[in-house]
Amino acid sequence: MTIQQAAVKFSEMRNATKRLSLLNFIFIILFFCPFLAVDSQTQRPEPVYGFYKGGFYMSVLGGETAYIGGSLVQREQAYQNGLRTQATLGIMPVRMLGVLPFPQNFPLPNDKIQAGNTRRVSMEYGLTEHLGFFISYSTMSVVAQGNNQLAFPDRNSLNGYTNYVEAVPITNTLYKDRNYGLGLNYHFLSRNKFDPFVGLEVSILNFDAKYRTGQVNNLYYPTYTHPGTGIGGRVALGMNYYVTPEFGFSLEVFGARKILKSNAFSSESINHAGFQFGFIFNMDAIGKY
Repeated sequence: MTIQQAAVKFSEMRNATKRLSLLNFIFIILFFCPFLAVDSQTQRPEPVYGFYKGGFYMSVLGGETAYIGGSLVQREQAYQNGLRTQATLGIMPVRMLGVLPFPQNFPLPNDKIQAGNTRRVSMEYGLTEHLGFFISYSTMSVVAQGNNQLAFPDRNSLNGYTNYVEAVPITNTLYKDRNYGLGLNYHFLSRNKFDPFVGLEVSILNFDAKYRTGQVNNLYYPTYTHPGTGIGGRVALGMNYYVTPEFGFSLEVFGARKILKSNAFSSESINHAGFQFGFIFNMDAIGKY
């Protein structure tokens, strides 16, 4: 074979290789084209902000109670007023730290009753575009600072002791509870970054309360705590703002009433109102996007 014939043969082989490469490329395109089309049709859905049907939300809130009332609080206030009146009239002696004399005409400090921090966690499911069902767990406490009625040994007394009013204010947790609730939220806007809502809730609860009666076995107020159970109702008006489809901020103002029962009393009540602030998470969006 001459050099010219070899060159012609090599050129033919190279052209055949090019044609084969082109056929392979066309085959690859035809093979993968359906899969590319399917992938383009199954793109991720557009992110949705706010509340919507089928959404699943978790909120974590904390805050302060601006108002506290009810018969349990009123009873403690009346008891404090009674102690101050007896001390002022000289009916009951006043001591400082149990041993130091206290001027009879010197006014005792006023009592203070204030609610502590509130904590709340709730899970909500979108039944419709505007209505959501939720379950919740929350806690609340009430702190009291005031005078205490105690007793000291007294051989001259028939009972072996004498009651006295302690002049130094003592701070104690008057009441604390754990609430297990369920309810409905109505959301005024759907699929919006701004999510104003109003909610109604009913709950059952268990609590621990200080309950002073003035009886001998109830004089040592700080050591006696009475457990009990109760039911409650709550109304809330709030606003959620979604920074992303998955996450946002939540603010609400609320009012609640609780009916209580324990081994120390048959029926007392706690009323409180305040505000809470925290975070909200769209668990449905977290799972999708």
